[in-house]
Amino acid sequence: MTDVSPEDKVMQEEIFGPILPVISLDSASKAIEFINQREKPLTLYVYSEDKPEQELFMAKTSSGGMAINDCLMQMSVESLPFGGVGSSGMGAYHGKASFDTFTHYKSVLIRDLGMVGEKMGAIRYPPYDYKKLGLMSTLLKNRKLPSLNWLGYLLSFLAGVVSIFMSKLI
Repeated sequence: MTDVSPEDKVMQEEIFGPILPVISLDSASKAIEFINQREKPLTLYVYSEDKPEQELFMAKTSSGGMAINDCLMQMSVESLPFGGVGSSGMGAYHGKASFDTFTHYKSVLIRDLGMVGEKMGAIRYPPYDYKKLGLMSTLLKNRKLPSLNWLGYLLSFLAGVVSIFMSKLI
């Protein structure tokens, strides 16, 4: 369907094929704003050769799936989960995604209350001072850190040394 306006009846409910309304907007940012003012679509179709623009739609919108420069083919790729979010549905199917949709993964945290574990967790407890609060703030920030793979080896080594030391004390 061409020459569709946001007020048209076809735009008031979730759309399922073979209907595909085409709405033209002046910019990617206006299109993203238009999308984000409505319920999350089952699939978002974006036609653009501009890679940064494609990435903008991927990052700034939420939908069950997305197809760029194609229509409907994403459903035929078994390795791509197909499903919705929000009003358009929950979960996904195709391959492993089908299994994951009907499986509940239980999260379990087990904290070691031993002397070393308790000392490392002591920052969480009062009294608080500016140094402790600053350290907690730094630790809780969600940011990309440089690779610290070597640190795992060092910590494993130190844990081994501490456990040997502790076993000799007992």
